Amino acid sequence: KSEKLKNLNDEETYLKRMKSEVSATLITLDKAIQESNKIIQSFKDTLYGIHESIMKNRLCDFQITTTDRGKKIIDVTLRIDADGSFSVDRTKVFLYDISLLLNNDTCKRHPRFLIHDNIFFVDQDTLIKSLNFLYRQEGLVEGFQYIMTLNRDIVENEEENLHFKIEDCKIATFTKENKFLKVNYQELENK
Repeated sequence: KSEKLKNLNDEETYLKRMKSEVSATLITLDKAIQESNKIIQSFKDTLYGIHESIMKNRLCDFQITTTDRGKKIIDVTLRIDADGSFSVDRTKVFLYDISLLLNNDTCKRHPRFLIHDNIFFVDQDTLIKSLNFLYRQEGLVEGFQYIMTLNRDIVENEEENLHFKIEDCKIATFTKENKFLKVNYQELENK
């Protein structure tokens, strides 16, 4: 019994030490977040500006916080107006990614290009506003490259609302006859 009691005491001491280390790490991370506040605010301003350009409002929020819940110790949260749906969450990914690319502080460590596959599976209004936003950025940002896949049928009835011609920006076209990588492929179902 004394061996079991000793093991229990050892485990209790170990847990206390781990909790102390987690607390110290969280304090260090909180300090780093606070020291990066100027960059975080700059990123927020970029994000909010892009949101306003595309969504016509600034109803979004971006936060970086620490947490001691579970394995997740840093929580990066982006909320936009009406988020939670499949298409709005795709818009959220686009806004976050393009903000990292276009922000003056975060672009310093960015490869200066983005690749999105089928990100614009969204409502037509958001699609057109996002594509027009991207087109406006082309001449404003040096070395900027945005690569995406876009099914032709989702824009063919909206081309009069675009500020550019799709054909002028198209690099490649893939069809059932002209397959990407010249192979048959099929998306696997998640089971």
